[in-house]
Parts: sequence; structure tokens; C-alpha cells
Amino acid sequence: MNDIKEKFFNEGFISKINLFQKNEMNMIFDEYQDFLKKKNKLVDLVEHKSKTHLFFPWANKLIRDKRIINLVKEILGENIYCWNSLIFYKKPNSKAFVSMHQDQNYWGIIHDKALSVQLAISNSTEENGCLKLIPRSHKKNFVHKDLTNLNNILARGQSISYNDIDKDDLENIELSQGEGCMFHGNIVHGSFENQSSNPRMLFTMRFLTTDNKIKNEYYYNDATLVSGKDEYYYFNKEKSIDEVSIDELKKIHKKILINQFEKYLKIKLKFNFITKFMMIFFNNDFLRGVVYKLSKKI
Repeated sequence: MNDIKEKFFNEGFISKINLFQKNEMNMIFDEYQDFLKKKNKLVDLVEHKSKTHLFFPWANKLIRDKRIINLVKEILGENIYCWNSLIFYKKPNSKAFVSMHQDQNYWGIIHDKALSVQLAISNSTEENGCLKLIPRSHKKNFVHKDLTNLNNILARGQSISYNDIDKDDLENIELSQGEGCMFHGNIVHGSFENQSSNPRMLFTMRFLTTDNKIKNEYYYNDATLVSGKDEYYYFNKEKSIDEVSIDELKKIHKKILINQFEKYLKIKLKFNFITKFMMIFFNNDFLRGVVYKLSKKI
């Protein structure tokens, strides 16, 4: 194995990777701040944070940027999908946090064939709630439970009990603008509150090999092919902004997120017929927005 691949699988992560210039990140940060200041639909204020590459042109370009893809190929090989992209934004002095968890615990993917790249759009420090992880924890599976806390950024609230981990093992992943961290799909990670007077913005991209499969009862299996070719056809292939307009991508985005809303509702309500009945109403943007508002996702 080459050095970067060996380090990645031994430690479970690689951090402080120089990827982009600060002025490139400032442009994205300013554009995002402008978006937040506009009069947006309630539903868009929540749903843009997932599958972000189908919502913002800058995000669609980032997931296919060679500076990122060449790095991912060092670990995963040539044939790669970007399955998801997410904005982790914390307002100044925010109570928002991400509970400690392992992604692979609920994705249901093939072990060692998925990773995340987290890019610092703003500086990410311990004070403003940077990523925290436990080195080498990807080699062990932890018990997860759904944590009911409205300040938890994770939709399902999946969490590892703090009794099962040693807080002293947590390592702060502090990043300057334009730097990134690449981490294993099974590593224990999360983040604490933003205790600073400045917003903190991270953009996370989830990459999978094309021979992976997702737990489709919980998650969408739509993805953008960003490298190589797909000979397995497990995923619905998304188009890129080079092929269609951003308005067309947003239509795809909305369809996928409504489908995801239904999957989460099914988890909570248990019975399919109740979920189907409720979705008659929740296909409506306004009503989904009200749910997000009541659940403090906005």
C-alpha cells in the first residue's frame, strides 16, 4: 500500500490536507451567507443541507474537483460515486451539535469501501465546534441508540453512549479554510457546540465504490458518478450541472428529499399505511417546512 492509504486504514483518518485556496472558500462562504439572508422557503432552509450538490452549483463542482477526487482515488480506487454531500453549519453561540456515531453503522455499506472528505469552508476550531474523532476506532463496532435531542444535527439522532467511549481519546480536527480531513466510514466522530461569536461552516462529501449497496429502507440510493465507470448499477445515477441546469438538479433534489422524509417518517411511525396517509400532506413543501420548524431544524 502507498503511504497515504496505509496511514488511512491504520489510523482511520488523515487531516490537515491542503486542498483549496482561502479566496475560493471565501467566495463559497459569502454565497452561502447571502443564501441564508434571502427569503427562502422553510423547507429549503433544511433540505439544502443534504444532497447539497444537487442544490448549489458550487457544491456540484466541488464533488467532482480533481483535487478531491485524486485524493479519494488513492484510497478507494478508480470507480467512485459521490453518494451524499452535506453542509454542517453552526451559527455563532449555537447549541447545535453532532452526537458521537459511526456512519457505517447505519449506512449498511461494504466495509473499507467508503469514506468522507470534510472541507473547511470557514476556519474550524475547538471553540467553534470542530470535528472530533477517536483515532483507530474504525476497527471496532459500537452500540448505537437514537438520541432524542432537538439540537442534534443528525436527523435520526443516532448516538454512541459516552459511557462506551473515553472522552480523553477524542481528537480535535482543527482546520484552516481550504484544508480538509478524510475519514473512514466506521470511525467514531461528532462535534460539540459553537461557543464562538463567528459562524462555522464545513462541507462534507461521502464517497463510495460503485460495488457498494445502501440500506435502501433507510436511505436513498441516488448518487453522482465522479470517477471511472459503474458495472454494478446499484445506484440511480444523478446528472451533473455540466449536463443539466441547476433548476433541473433542484427538481431531482426535491424528489429525493421528499422520498427521504418518507423513509424517516416510516422509522418513527412503524406502520406503512400510516406513513402513506401522512405523505399525502407532507408532499407539500409548506407542511414539511412546518415539521422542520417545530422540530427545531430551522
